[in-house]
Amino acid sequence: MSRLALARTAGILGGNVEFRRFLAERYPEVWAQFGALRDTERAAAVVRAVCGIASRSELDSNPAAAQRFHTKLGFPFNAWRPQRPDPERP
Repeated sequence: MSRLALARTAGILGGNVEFRRFLAERYPEVWAQFGALRDTERAAAVVRAVCGIASRSELDSNPAAAQRFHTKLGFPFNAWRPQRPDPERP
């Protein structure tokens, strides 16, 4: 099985409520800057801003952008998640 393209992964994460909460907590100024957008569009805009890209597709073609995604978003999100209470667990 092949790994998902990073751009697709970023898109899927944008639909995740926990990822959006992470973005809002980790990058509150950037999150607030895009307050007029729907949540998924807002998440995409924050990802683009934090990674310094114009399109998420650049995550698949620009190694530096991919590295920024991993170091500023992916790895920190994975580290942040276990610290959060799971609303679906008793």
